[in-house]
Amino acid sequence: MKNVWPKIPWLILLLPFVILAVSYNSLPDQILIARSFFGGGAIIAPKSLFTVFRVPLIETVCAAAIEIMRRKFAGEVADYHRMWSILLWTVALKSMLQAFEIASSATLARDFFYPTVGVVAVGIILALVRGRRFFADFFSGEWKLGIVEKSMLVVLLILYLALGIVPIFVFK
Repeated sequence: MKNVWPKIPWLILLLPFVILAVSYNSLPDQILIARSFFGGGAIIAPKSLFTVFRVPLIETVCAAAIEIMRRKFAGEVADYHRMWSILLWTVALKSMLQAFEIASSATLARDFFYPTVGVVAVGIILALVRGRRFFADFFSGEWKLGIVEKSMLVVLLILYLALGIVPIFVFK
């Protein structure tokens, strides 16, 4: 039997789409686009397919970038594969928690914010610890991305900016 562990984060990434689709009609008319961390108001937008599914789309874009890097560099050293896998799991769990946040009442939604921040912090720390040698080696010039990987990462970056940053200015 083939190892299914690498596929589980991708299955988890699908669940937020299902959760949000099932709860779409019961969602409030306004959807949170961005939280304010420095005292300003949160940015909200009218409920639409875009605003509801925006977060899982962003996480899918991030996961695709991680998968490109994992496939490119993970074959060399097992720790690199683990590092990228940790990041993939982090993105998947973050997406799930944020889907619960969107689908929950305003009071309960706040309860999902802190576990989400915790999952991201722990995931990044674990990935940095596991992959510290990767980052040291990356800038030594031995690691090169091919034109296909670079092109795909540029497209994913543009998608990320379009999904994640542009709506903040549009709905501000």
